[in-house]
Formats: sequence, structure tokens, C-alpha cells
Amino acid sequence: MESAGSAAKVKPARQRRASRPKVKTGCNNCKNRRVKCDETRPQCTKCVRSGRHCDGYPAYRRTVEAAIPIAPRPGASTATIVSTSSSSSSSSPLNSAELVRRDPLRRGPTNPRIPTVRVVSPTSYKPGGFAFNAQEGQYFQVFQKHTASELSGFFDSEFWTRSVLQESHSEASIRHAVVALGALYKTLEKASESPPGSPDNNSFDTATNHYNFALQQYGKALTRLRESLENQETRSQRTILISIVLFTCFQSFTGDHKAAIFQIQSGLGLLEERRQESGQPLTRRKDGIVEEELVQMFTRLAIQAKSYDMAFHFPHPYVIRLSPQRGDPSSPTSPSSPSDAASTASMDAHIPLKFATSQEARQALDSLCERIMRFNELLSSFHPGPNNILPKSVQSSGHGFKMQLSQWEKAFDPLLESRRHANISNTERAGRDVLRMIHLMTTILFIMGFSKTEMDFDNFIPLFKEIVELAKEVVVDEELLLAQERCGDVNACRHKADGRPMNRPHFPGLALHHPGYREEDGFLHIKASFALDLGIVPPLFVVATKCRDRKLRREAIRLLLSSPRREGMWDSILSGRVAQWIVEIEEEGLSPYEGPWGKAAMETVGEERRVMVKEILFDMQRREARLRCGTRGARDGDPDERARVKDMWW
Repeated sequence: MESAGSAAKVKPARQRRASRPKVKTGCNNCKNRRVKCDETRPQCTKCVRSGRHCDGYPAYRRTVEAAIPIAPRPGASTATIVSTSSSSSSSSPLNSAELVRRDPLRRGPTNPRIPTVRVVSPTSYKPGGFAFNAQEGQYFQVFQKHTASELSGFFDSEFWTRSVLQESHSEASIRHAVVALGALYKTLEKASESPPGSPDNNSFDTATNHYNFALQQYGKALTRLRESLENQETRSQRTILISIVLFTCFQSFTGDHKAAIFQIQSGLGLLEERRQESGQPLTRRKDGIVEEELVQMFTRLAIQAKSYDMAFHFPHPYVIRLSPQRGDPSSPTSPSSPSDAASTASMDAHIPLKFATSQEARQALDSLCERIMRFNELLSSFHPGPNNILPKSVQSSGHGFKMQLSQWEKAFDPLLESRRHANISNTERAGRDVLRMIHLMTTILFIMGFSKTEMDFDNFIPLFKEIVELAKEVVVDEELLLAQERCGDVNACRHKADGRPMNRPHFPGLALHHPGYREEDGFLHIKASFALDLGIVPPLFVVATKCRDRKLRREAIRLLLSSPRREGMWDSILSGRVAQWIVEIEEEGLSPYEGPWGKAAMETVGEERRVMVKEILFDMQRREARLRCGTRGARDGDPDERARVKDMWW
């Protein structure tokens, strides 16, 4: 009995739940609530029955979170290369509207041997999502160390150095797009550094292999995005907008400008829908769906695309519209003015007495430029004229913007004057130069938007001269000197062609040195570059085509052609070639130009010879263009003695 009683007092052992691996494939809402999800698609039943909104499922099946080597170990053999195949890849071909035209260099083996990218540090990266394979990890490292900063242009950008990198570890299409951009960076680097006959000519680290890999990764990015849409996978607004920026970047990088414009139009449309739903600026929303950096990014993309259209006069449907609604803009502060139209800019119109940082000045200038473009767009819809030239009678309505441009100049002047201080970095100094150049260009074009004669551009000769001097600071004093320092010994530098023709492989759409360079200038030391932001190209193009000072416009053309760069859709080589043609037409009958000190340099172009660009239809991938120019103020279809058409190849 005693033993039985004692046995009865023994408490039963507590049963423990069986330990099973956590399931990570449920919807995001159930995961946050820590309840089991039935994984019904596109919306799980538990969320629907409980009246909750199902946030969808993870965009990609995650793998083991292992450390991924992104650089070969010192001394390790680079002969073994991991296959480029991926679970997100597809063997189905992409149509021509989605991918860059296939170049003859791509014909050959389906899986060409891809080079191992040389990376200095053998560090490892442990992503929070799925793994990169060996090659992808190496190109990702290139993007992280080099491409992200180059895409930022002359300014620091957390969008490229933080947001995109974070998103690439949880979204397959973004990951492949990032890797593709890293490979394009290596393409430009090797195309600049390894002309035929160099020591690297027979290695696998070639521009051709990098370019092929970039196209493969871009194809995978499109395929993965297509799969997610077909599977009705939920995507956040942030993910969609970042994807649009990356695709725009790749398409601009490879010269597919029409596709890039469509991408920008899609992003602006999405932002406009969000604005109308919220009834307030996107950056003031508390849900954080679209943060300020993305809104600023699309503001700059809109300015870039609009400036491109204003210069080259694209036909529909490749025209960016900033103002979806129409109202009579009597002044920049009236309720129906462009400043009150739906804006992608997040900054206030207020301009301080003094800018504390270049970033503050940049945001204010972006906001001002976008509102000016929006204002001119609405005015043009009510006062349609040839080439969007506005009548003098409405010039007073833009007086407020002229005052704001002057206020910006005064607030920025202390930063500009201090740019050569010892504690200012090269990038910061160049960024301040670029901001001033864009401000000068905006001032000139805004005032000239009300003029019907090209002669009025002569009033801006001092501004044209300042633009050229600032551009020299950026290209010669900063980029060229730094590039020559990196090269070291001139005799051992691989940028020298030794007098032999540099027959480089053809990479459709990429910005590379063109045959007109002068080797003695040493500009081959500067690697062809790409940035998604505007820089020196648009202001120099305005000087080259609108300044009739023969010396200044030639200096602008020389800077465009000597330093190949792609700033968004703006290509320095195309811009320089267009400007050369305009100079040829306008200077017919003048004495041959023999240098800045000759008598011919003092001759001026008469009003009867001056023309403006009417339209430029081009294909950057085939390197061909059709240019059309004529008299400023002449309507299409009217007789025009100055009208010219030229087909151009480069």
C-alpha cells in the first residue's frame, strides 16, 4: 500500500512537443503572427477567414544561410568555375523587346567560359536570403565595391550602397540585375584597359566574356520577374520600384533608350497611383511603403528623361509627361499651376539662405528643376508653339521660378567657393562643380524657353564659359589626374595603344572611346563610365550646340568626345557627334578654324545660319542616328531654307 501510495504521488512526466524544422514557406502575415499557414494561393484561407489582408508569400524559396565565398582564396586555382545555371533561370528565349539585341559576338558555345573577376579581398559574405553561386558572388562583390559608387555619379547614394544590396538577398530578379550591372562594369573596365596586344589579351578575364555574362544575368532577371507575375506572387511597392530602377539602369547602360523610357513611365505611373490613393505626398505616409530615397530617385529619372526629350525631341510614345492633369497655369503659385500638380519631388520649394551640404543643395535643385519642367509642360499645352517655345506674353508667369533660381545660386555660392579646401574630397569637389553646371544650364534653357531667336543665346556667353571651366575641373583636374596616378608608369600603362589602331570588340550600346580621340591628350587613362544621374554631358551639349563662340563650343565638344561616359540616357559620344554636325552647318562660309588665337576664332555665326535640333532618331546599339535641324520657331511643314537631315554612324 505504501509503495502504491508513493507511486500515485509521482507526477506524470510532461510531454514535450516534437522538434521539427520551422516552415518558412507560409505567407508573411501568418509568419508575423506565428501561426501555421495553410499556404493557399494567392491568399491563404486563414487570413481570408479572419478578415485580414494576406501579404503574400516570400518572393523566392530560401536556401541554407551559408557563408558564400565572393572572392577566390589566395593561390587557389581559378580553373574550376561553378555553372551559371540557377533555379531562377529559364531556357526559353527572351523576345527582342525585353532583351538587348544579340550581338554577333554572342554566337558560339551556349555556355562560354566566364572569367574569374579579380577581387583584392578574399572575404566572405553571409546573405540573409538565398545563396549566390561562385560567379554571381564575384560580380556582386564588384557591384558592391565599384559599380554602386559609380552609378551614384558625383554624390553618395544609400539607394545603391544599401537599399539595392539588401533587396538583392531576398528578391531573385533584383539579385540577377545587380550581378548583371557588376558584369557590365567589368566589361567597360576591360574594354578600356586591354586593347589588342596587351598582356591580358589571351586570358579569360575579357570584356567579351563579362558582357556575355551580363546579358545572361539580365535575361534571368526578366525571367524570374515573369515567373513571379505568372504565379501571382505578391510584391511590395518598394520591390517593384527598385526593380524598375535597375532595369532602367541596365537598359540605359546598354543603349536601349526606348525600353528605359517605358520603365520610367511605369515607375512614375505607379507613384502617381500611390499619391492619388493617399491624397498626400508619398514621403509623408506612415506606412513606409515608398520611402523618400525612391521618390527622389524617380524625380531624377523624370528630370533626366524630360531633358533628353527636350534636347532630342523624341516622337510619341517616348515622351515623358510629368503632369497628368491639365489646368491653366497663370503663375507658379496658383492652384492650377505646375507647382501644385502631382509631383514626384518630396522636397519643399523653400530655399534656405545657405545650404549646409551638397546633398541639401542637390535636393533643392532637383525639386526646382522638376517643377520648372512641369510648369513649362502645362504652359505648352495651353500655348502650343513650334518646338514647345512659349510666347513672350506669358514670360511674366515664370518670374517666380527665375527668382528661385537666383536664390539657389546665392545659397549654394559658399559651398562652391570652398570646394578647393584641403578637407574636401575629389568626389565632393566634382559634385559641387556638377551642381553649378546643371544650375547654369537650367537657367539658360528656362529663359530661352520664351525666345524665338537663336541670337538671344549670345547673352549667356559668360555662363557658357563658366560651364566649360567647371567641366575642365571635373575631367582634367580630377578624373584625368587621378586616372594617371592609378596607372603609374606611363611605359607600362595598358591604356597606351602604341600607335596601333585599337580594334576593340563591338559591345552594342556601351559607352567606349571613339576613333576620334587624341592619344597625346592622355584621355585613354579615363575608363569609360556610366552613372544613372545627370552630370557634365547635358550642360556641355548645350554649350556645344547653343554657344556660337567658336573656341568655347570646340572645347565643349572636345570634352564630350575625349571622356566617354553615359549619364543615364545621355551619351557623351553621341552628343559630341551631334554638336560637330551643328557646327559644320552653322560655320559654312566662315574661315577655317585654326586655333583660339587665330583671326577665324573671332568670326561669329550670323542669325541666318543658326539652327536648332528638331529631332534625333537613333539606335545606340547599332550606333546609327538620323539628325534633323532647322530654323528656331519654324513649324513642321513650313518652308525652311535652313532645314537639314543627316544620317550618322560611329
